Amino acid sequence: MSTLTRSLPATLALALAACGGEPPPPPPVFAADSVADSLIVPVVDVTTAVPRTDGSWALLAPMEGEIHVADFAADTVTLHPGITKEEVPGATALMHVGDTIIVGDWGLRRFTSWVPDGRRVDAVPTPEALRGAFPRARDAAGQWYFEMLPNPGRDGIGNLDSLAVVRGDALLTRFDTVAMLAPIDHAKVERDGATRYEAMPLSGRDYWGVQSDGTLWIARRVRNFVEWVPPGGGEGVRTPGLPDPVFTVEEMDRQIWMRRYEEVYRTQVRGVRFAMIKPPVERAFAGADGRIWLFKSAPALDSVRSFQVVDSTGVRAIVRVPSRGNALGVTATHILMAEEFPEGIRLLRYRMPDGM
Repeated sequence: MSTLTRSLPATLALALAACGGEPPPPPPVFAADSVADSLIVPVVDVTTAVPRTDGSWALLAPMEGEIHVADFAADTVTLHPGITKEEVPGATALMHVGDTIIVGDWGLRRFTSWVPDGRRVDAVPTPEALRGAFPRARDAAGQWYFEMLPNPGRDGIGNLDSLAVVRGDALLTRFDTVAMLAPIDHAKVERDGATRYEAMPLSGRDYWGVQSDGTLWIARRVRNFVEWVPPGGGEGVRTPGLPDPVFTVEEMDRQIWMRRYEEVYRTQVRGVRFAMIKPPVERAFAGADGRIWLFKSAPALDSVRSFQVVDSTGVRAIVRVPSRGNALGVTATHILMAEEFPEGIRLLRYRMPDGM
C-alpha cells in the first residue's frame, strides 16, 4: 500500500473534525540537539547533498563544478573519487539512487552514475527532447523524472510560463508530463538597450520529489500546501493551507545573496531586482517515513531555523535547529545544515530529536 493510500483515512478524519467545529491541536515542537558534528567544505556554496548508508554525504559545489564527500565519522571532506575534471568538466546537478550518485554535467551534456569507490557505472546523454534537462529523481520501476523549464525565447518572455515535471521510461525513449509547476517570478528589465525578463532572486519556487512507487509530491509555493499525485494520474490528496508568517526581503538578505559572487561581478549583480516577499518554504525534503520536511523562511541571520513536518492531514510537528544556515537534507537519524564561513561552507550535522 502506498503512502498516498495510507494517508487518505487521516485526511477524512481531519475533515470530520473540522465539521464538528473542533480545531486540531497545535503540532508538537521538537528541538534538535544543540551539539552538532561539523566539517568545513572549501567551496563557495553547497547547493545539494545526498546521504549514503555509511553516514557520509555527497555534496554538489556548482561554482567549482565539483562533487565532495563529507564523512563525519572520519572527520574528512574529500573530492569524490573518480570524478575528475576530465570525466565531469561541469558538475551542475546531483541526485542519488541508493548509494549510487548521478551527476549532471553541462560541459559534456550528459549524466553519469558513480558508486562510492569511484567507479563510473553509466553515462547517458541528456535527452534532446528535454532541452538539456538533467534527471531529478528515479522510481523503483526505473522511470526518470525531470524538471523542464519553459523555452525562454529571445527576450526571456517565455520564462513567465509554467515549469513541468516530465517522466521518462527507463530507456529514455518515451516522455510524458505528470505535473505543472508554478512559474518562477521574473522582472521586466532594460539591459544594454533591450528589454528582458530575468528571474528574481529569493522569490522561491515549487519543490517536488518522487516516492519509490512513482507517487509525486509537490510543495506548492503560491498557495502554500503539499500535494501527492498518484503514479497513474487522477485525483490525489493535499494538505490544507499551511500556516506561515510573512517575511519581507531586507537589505541583509540581498547582501548575503550577492556575496556569493566574486567582487568583479558584484556591480552587475547589484542591478538585479529582488523579490519583495520571501516564499513560505526555502527547501523541501522527503523524510525516511514519507512525511515531507518543509524548511521555512526566516529573517536574515536568524539564529534558529525551523521545519514543518507534514503529511496529508497538515503539519504534524515543528522541528527547530539552532543554526543560521540553510538546510541540505534529512535522514532517519540526522539533519544536515550548511553555514557560510570564511574558509568555505561549514556543515553542521544535528541528531534527529527523540520522538521524530
